[in-house]
Amino acid sequence: MALTPGTRLGVYEVTAPIGEGGMGQVYRARDTKLNRDVALKILPDSFANDADRLARFTREAQTLASLNHPNIAHIHGLEESGGVRALIMELVEGQDLSQRIARGPIPVDEALPIAKQIAEALESAHEQGIIHRDLKPANIKVRPDGTVKVLDFGLAKAMEPTGAMAASVSMSPTITTPAMTQAGMILGTAAYMAPEQARGKTVDKRADIWAFGVVVFEMLTGRRAFGGDDISITLASVMMQEPEWSALPAAAPVGLRRLLTRCLKKDPKARMRDIGEARLQIEELLGGAPEALSVPAMPRTLSLWQRARPWTSAGALALGLVLIAVSFIALRRAGAVAPAAGPVAFTIAPPENTSFGGPRSLGSGRATQVAVSPDGQNIVFVAGASSGFQIWLRAVATLATRPIPGTEGGVFPFWSPDSRSIGFFAAGKLKKVQIAGGPPIVLCDATFARGGSWSRDDVILFTPSTNGALYRVSSAGGAPTVVTTLDPTTGETNHRWPYFLPDGRHFLYTASVGTCCPASKPSMIRIGSLDAAEAAVTLFEGAESSVSYASGHLLFAKFEDEILMAQPFDLDARQLKGAAFPLAEHISWEGSRYVGASASENGTLVYAHGDSEARRLTWLDRSGRALATLGDAAPYSSSSSLALSRDEQRVAVAQGTGRPANVDIWIIDLARNGPSRRQTFEPGADGSPVWSPDGTRIAFSSLRSGKVSLRQKLVNETADDELLLEGTGNISPTDWSADGRYIVFEDRTSGNIDLWVLPLLGERKPFPLIRTEFNESQAVFAPNGHWIAYSSNDGGDRNVFVQPFPVTGGKYQISRDGGSQPVWRADGRELFYLQSDGSLMAVPIDATGQFGAGVPQALFRTAVPIFNSSRGQFAVTKDGKRFLTTAAPGQSSVAPLTVVVNWMATIQK
Repeated sequence: MALTPGTRLGVYEVTAPIGEGGMGQVYRARDTKLNRDVALKILPDSFANDADRLARFTREAQTLASLNHPNIAHIHGLEESGGVRALIMELVEGQDLSQRIARGPIPVDEALPIAKQIAEALESAHEQGIIHRDLKPANIKVRPDGTVKVLDFGLAKAMEPTGAMAASVSMSPTITTPAMTQAGMILGTAAYMAPEQARGKTVDKRADIWAFGVVVFEMLTGRRAFGGDDISITLASVMMQEPEWSALPAAAPVGLRRLLTRCLKKDPKARMRDIGEARLQIEELLGGAPEALSVPAMPRTLSLWQRARPWTSAGALALGLVLIAVSFIALRRAGAVAPAAGPVAFTIAPPENTSFGGPRSLGSGRATQVAVSPDGQNIVFVAGASSGFQIWLRAVATLATRPIPGTEGGVFPFWSPDSRSIGFFAAGKLKKVQIAGGPPIVLCDATFARGGSWSRDDVILFTPSTNGALYRVSSAGGAPTVVTTLDPTTGETNHRWPYFLPDGRHFLYTASVGTCCPASKPSMIRIGSLDAAEAAVTLFEGAESSVSYASGHLLFAKFEDEILMAQPFDLDARQLKGAAFPLAEHISWEGSRYVGASASENGTLVYAHGDSEARRLTWLDRSGRALATLGDAAPYSSSSSLALSRDEQRVAVAQGTGRPANVDIWIIDLARNGPSRRQTFEPGADGSPVWSPDGTRIAFSSLRSGKVSLRQKLVNETADDELLLEGTGNISPTDWSADGRYIVFEDRTSGNIDLWVLPLLGERKPFPLIRTEFNESQAVFAPNGHWIAYSSNDGGDRNVFVQPFPVTGGKYQISRDGGSQPVWRADGRELFYLQSDGSLMAVPIDATGQFGAGVPQALFRTAVPIFNSSRGQFAVTKDGKRFLTTAAPGQSSVAPLTVVVNWMATIQK
């Protein structure tokens, strides 16, 4: 309904119309109580009369009203009078940005202060978890004094109908001018949508970063980055075309062009992740930072990723690699190792059909295992598929990546001092191999290693098992001898992650209490010596990761904030000499205290980001099409195991809370669309839940205070959980038989993975089910209890097999091209598994007489990392028609390695 001047809504008196948009009419009004002018947005009748939408809008508006920033137009409240409902907002005088752009491009020196204030507004809102979702010039006002005000934060989300994609287009929150038509308003909204928003997908703050880039581009050029004569053409342009970069003014700095290309990456995973980074870059440009091909130095308070911005185009990356190569050639001729002239950053993706990672240990995240050579010219890393892992070699100055022959199954690689060979651990052995080629050489036994380091005197220092001291062995091989001694007064259980200092005699290492998990007790960083007469010295306590030395600094991670730190270190005095400062955020790490970062002697740093993106439980059909999401987004990792109860009413899932994460079991109620209840509360790691047949209990693995066990708990009861079995190695349940009599579990005590069965009647004495020299895992009982499916690497690649239960000796191979994580349909007539390329496969089963299996058929490609060795990556309904996963297609990503050449130049002197 239209309001005339003089109309009263409570204490607000309408004085004049301002405009009309898809979300309602907007009026100027006088607050007669506080004597101030405000803006009234009248809610449409179709909206205001919908009780559910109105209630949801009220809740959203209360959150939005909490925004308090000088560049954000404030929401004062809601008002209802005579059946009319209105949103009361700050009245901002001045033109909106679309009116200013209509007069022509905005000069760079005028556009940058505007862009900085927009970024500051977005940064403040994002820090409170609020996304704009409809940022565009018409929603940005510039007051006569130059102050920028961003309007309508979050209202697009607050007012859209549930599940209606059209609302995100047509229900624009823009305060339009009277000259704007409805079609123009809709088209304007579409032109600023991020590609994922245009496709109707769930969006996060990266959609605002996209819109920010579009707005800045339009300010500088006077034209839209993406346009068309109608909505469909405009949206097609957003999703398929690049902006006309040549339209940017010649005066635009190189840094500003790079900023825009990072904001306008169509893949949100490749896009700038934080608008605060854009603000910092704009401040540099406003401060007159010199433009150069290399990256300028930054203050210590910024992350390394902010200090050394990555190259964002293929041409720039190629040029950067050429500069690196030229530097290396010059250094070789000079016979010295020295850093490049300036910092250059780029990324390395995993090889095709592989993912970064390594074997999963109970209670640990899977860190990317990486090491850069001492001369900074080569990088090795672990990558693979579900069929197995391998160590790969990547030259810094080229685009070539290749697997190193003989390193199949290899983990935790480390370099020889001459950068020609690597040491690694595989099949319970410490090995070495030349990167130029040749067979690997076994040096000694190492059953379950935790790191190694190679000195210039050809001594290798290593940890042969998860619990114990450090040992040394000649790089030529032989019998290892102990070097360090555990201190019983501190409760130490292991010394791990050794790292030789340049003198080849002293070394850094991590002394831990408990087998793993930084959430249990902090570790200590020490300096030891090969000289037995020299006592170890504790540098500091409370560190939570492996530690290394490079360029006068110790590098380590603080897991609480997932930050890679550097701290100045006096090599001669072997003492810390300054405060630690951050290098990179969201660093990759695992509970064994390994951190995925490495630095060379000449200043090349490589590190991996961890998986910290929130995901949603998603239902998929047999074609892989998403049917629905369940509950709120949560920090499920790609290795979070889930279990669907047999009545399909609840899901048990392992989820971390806090930093460092305390992993617990949560139950999500499907019938009530997602309310969840935490089931375990003890510090440590509880995971791998399985349901009892009647749905009253869950069994799970537990790692508490360094002790591994199997436990069970009554669901949604306050009683303590019950200890079922305590182990000496990593153990975790994989299934509970339909008759309730048995739990099958994995045991890693021997170094290999074996399958055992725990009877729940009588003495509860476990017995081996399948115990071989290979790894057997992920066992699940057939519904009739007469068969058991599992995965094994018997024969080289991991595949899915079926054997009778109890085991009689015969077995049937089900998968043909690699397979893992088998799951039975409730009637036992179909078996599902993940193929090595990530495809979800279905196999018809006939077990009425002699066992028979049909030809595997691919249903769809999943987003489950194909190296994943943990069970519970997906669950299947009883009819086999729906699948529940935390890694639906399009949700997960593989974070690339970040390489920074001459990272020391990023530190402000």
